[in-house]
Amino acid sequence: MVSASIQRNNIILRNSFLKFLIGFSILDCVFQISLGGFVRVTGSGLGCPDWPLCYGEIIPPMNYHTLIEWGHRTSGALLGLLILLINLIVWTQNRNNRFLVLTSLASLLLVIVVGGIGGAVVLTELEPSLRTLHLFLAQMIIFCLGLSYVSVNTVNFSFKNQLILDKYSLMAGIIAFSVLITLLSGSYAVWKGAGTVCSSWPFCTASSIIPQSFLGWVHMFHRIASSLTGIIGLYFLFIILKKNFSTTVPFLAIFSIVMIVSQIILGALNPWTKFDVWIRVAHLGASSLLWGSVAILFSVISFKMFRST
Repeated sequence: MVSASIQRNNIILRNSFLKFLIGFSILDCVFQISLGGFVRVTGSGLGCPDWPLCYGEIIPPMNYHTLIEWGHRTSGALLGLLILLINLIVWTQNRNNRFLVLTSLASLLLVIVVGGIGGAVVLTELEPSLRTLHLFLAQMIIFCLGLSYVSVNTVNFSFKNQLILDKYSLMAGIIAFSVLITLLSGSYAVWKGAGTVCSSWPFCTASSIIPQSFLGWVHMFHRIASSLTGIIGLYFLFIILKKNFSTTVPFLAIFSIVMIVSQIILGALNPWTKFDVWIRVAHLGASSLLWGSVAILFSVISFKMFRST
């Protein structure tokens, strides 16, 4: 009895440490994406013109833009090492948890691919489509890490027997998809040079409701997508909150609501502050947190192994 109790406590302790590492990795990934936004808005994307080294060196001579881009790369490398450590722990201590093995391995593969695409972005001198793909896959890392976090204590898993397709999972899926499309549309607008075209809010300019240029329409498409996502998201999230789910679902739903409201405020503050660097970086960071919360919410609602009613 004593031995079994000690073993159980050891497992709880190991899993708690693993959840801490995964949770820290999620925050680190959001920080890395936000730092990437800082690279973008300061025009530091070519602060290191080569890859994987910077000016042919591991630690290059530093100037303002080089420091920012080199810091972004270094932060990404540290995130990769952290996810590698998570995989080693999962493989040595939690290999019976097939879902955890799958999601943690997916996180590791994604961070490798994202790093490679980051190199391609530099070598193609900041090609917008590659930068959009770069951001998309970085958001998928948050999703996979979130799945890993909520599945640490899960052992038995089957897509066939545990997938739930009801109105709540459908609503959560629509929210997650809408948030991701909105996030990518905003980033693509910035990378196409449309990020600061509209100087007013909620319309493009104070003198005209209708944008006067193609780039203005690109920018307003993001705003329209954001508005629709906000309305749909808030409506569906309040419906989900009314359902008697376990504590995880209400927490994620409330956090998502807070993030949607914060995104509305930050979106308005962008033109009101004449697109202050820190407001733009915060806008991207908050959007990543929103994406992570709604994507994990979708998973928790859609699988029996996470969901209890």
